[in-house]
Amino acid sequence: MSLVHGELVVNPRPRPIHQRIARRLANRIEEAAPDAWQVDTDVDVLLDDDEAEAVEIAPGIVVYSAEHDVYERPIPAALVGLVAEVVSPSTKRKDRRTQPALYAEAGVRHYWRAETDQTAPAFAVYTYELDDATGGYVATGVHHDRITTGVPFGLDIDLKGVRER
Repeated sequence: MSLVHGELVVNPRPRPIHQRIARRLANRIEEAAPDAWQVDTDVDVLLDDDEAEAVEIAPGIVVYSAEHDVYERPIPAALVGLVAEVVSPSTKRKDRRTQPALYAEAGVRHYWRAETDQTAPAFAVYTYELDDATGGYVATGVHHDRITTGVPFGLDIDLKGVRER
């Protein structure tokens, strides 16, 4: 469930494989996270606090500052370093178009999109970084077997263990 421009958006619950991939990817990110960061799944992020048309979304995976109190919700977008979504057949349009635009507009620096075998020809994680000049995301890679990156902190993730059932 999300709140987008003041409207409540209800989505069907994801399939088990979707949740498994999100959980495994989040676990690997969390294992590598320095103390300055925390990692959670399906937690609310406040992208726009406009009183009339607030935007609050629960991304599949959220990497955010350890400064945020885990007993408080939602997490302000300014404290988020990375959001990741796992695409399901029912969320393709939202995960590929709608939500990335909202994350970028809120200033979330990094966006990852995991495409499952049900939504793309092959399992892959697409990585994006916010372009300050355009205010949108630019692609930084397509990862099938491994993600090695230094942002938002050093990560080296073997994707085989994330995707295999």
